[in-house]
Amino acid sequence: MDALNTPTYIRLRDQLRNDIVEGVWALGAHITLTELAKHYQVSQNPVREALLQLQGEGVVAMRMNRGAVIPTVDALYINQLYKIRGAIQSMLAADAATAARPADIDRLVELEAMRQGAADRSDIPACVTANRDFHRYMDGISGNRMAVEMLEGRSALVDAVRRSKGYGDARLEMVTVQHAQMIEALRTNDPKTAAAIAFEHAEMSRKDLLAMLPTP
Repeated sequence: MDALNTPTYIRLRDQLRNDIVEGVWALGAHITLTELAKHYQVSQNPVREALLQLQGEGVVAMRMNRGAVIPTVDALYINQLYKIRGAIQSMLAADAATAARPADIDRLVELEAMRQGAADRSDIPACVTANRDFHRYMDGISGNRMAVEMLEGRSALVDAVRRSKGYGDARLEMVTVQHAQMIEALRTNDPKTAAAIAFEHAEMSRKDLLAMLPTP
C-alpha cells in the first residue's frame, strides 16, 4: 500500500484495484465487507469507503449491505471502453506533445525499456504492469488529471483480462513500434501525430482483445 500517512481507505482502494488486476479477486466475483476486512486486516468502515471509491471508478458495483460485485468484462465491455479510451487518450497525447519536457521523454524511454524487457522474458503480468505505467505517465504529462482518473479504474479491469488472456500474434511487436512513435511525437512536440498514433494504438488493442474473447 501507499505511505502510512495516506488515509486507510485510499490505500485500501489502490490495493484492491491492484489485486483485482492481479486476479486475487476474480472478475464477476461477489466480495463481502466481512471477507475484505478479514483479508486486509482492517475494519469494515475503510473497506466500505474504498468500495465506494472504486464504484465511482466503475471497478465494482455496490450491493446494499452485501459488499460489491466486480463486473464481468466481456466483448461488449471491451468494445465500448476502448472506443472511449481511444478518444480520451488521443486528446491526452496531443496535450502531452505540447507539454512534454526532456525529463518526461527520458522517463518514457525508461518505462518502455522496462515493458520491453518484460515482453522479451514473456512475462505477461510484468508486461501488463509496465505497459500501464507507461500510459499512466504519458497521459499524466498532459496535466489533465480528471481525464486520467476517468481512465484509471476501468483500465484496471481491462488489465485483469489482459493478464489472463495475454497478447495476440505480433501484438507485442506492434506495441513496441507504436510506443516508439508516440515517444518521438512527444520529443518533437507534434500533437497531431501523437493523437493519431494514440488513437490507432487503442484501436489495435481493442481488436486484439476482442479476437480472444467470445462474441456476444
